[in-house]
Amino acid sequence: MEARKFWFLLNIYAWVVLLMSIITAVIVGQAWLVLLGVIGYLLAILVDLVGGRSLGKTGAVRLAIAEQENRELKAEQARLIGALKEREAELAAKHSQPPSKE
Repeated sequence: MEARKFWFLLNIYAWVVLLMSIITAVIVGQAWLVLLGVIGYLLAILVDLVGGRSLGKTGAVRLAIAEQENRELKAEQARLIGALKEREAELAAKHSQPPSKE
């Protein structure tokens, strides 16, 4: 897998947030508003990380495959738990019945 060293510089949303805060700081005359832009930039990068876009195309495909496998495993787990509960209910019903005298 290729290393994307400066992937965080390619996030257009992060740059837009930072640029808007700089413009707002210039218009309003409050330099501390740039800090909000920096925080927004970092939040956009964080969202990018969580979404897997920073992984590149192959990494994003691998993440999607892993998520699909995870969903399939959870479905299989739910099916097995349901079967176990059904089996336990059958056994409990069998043991609660009085023995028949024949």
